[in-house]
Amino acid sequence: MTKVCPRCHQPNLPEAAFCASCASPLNAGPTVGAPPPQQGWSPQGSNVIGQPPAAGRGASGKAITALVLAIAALVLCCGPFTGIPAAIVGWMELTSIASGQSSPAGRWMAQVGIWGGIVISILSVLLFGVWVLLSMMAGGGYYY
Repeated sequence: MTKVCPRCHQPNLPEAAFCASCASPLNAGPTVGAPPPQQGWSPQGSNVIGQPPAAGRGASGKAITALVLAIAALVLCCGPFTGIPAAIVGWMELTSIASGQSSPAGRWMAQVGIWGGIVISILSVLLFGVWVLLSMMAGGGYYY
């Protein structure tokens, strides 16, 4: 059963917490044939089953992680060791945002994680190659 957005009335996936069209939170109202919401633990991290998590209003942990990994790749000179994971986590977060499972507030962090991780990884590999080439050239001639 699809969820209908209360703001723009667009249908969304049943597991979506946010509308794919307008990004407003999708509150799970009572549906025909569905049991009423119960208090207790839920996999989304909220205290009421079927309600979007309270932390979902801001940027998610994956978006923040992607940003931090991209910054670490640049500042700590970790290159691909943190740049590639930044790109992967950023891609995962953008996929979650597109499917409505995560808040759109972290979109820019995920994009910085993706592009920053890719660019920093490529630049660090190129600079390493130049360093190796210059080291070989500085070795001088052959010793017999």
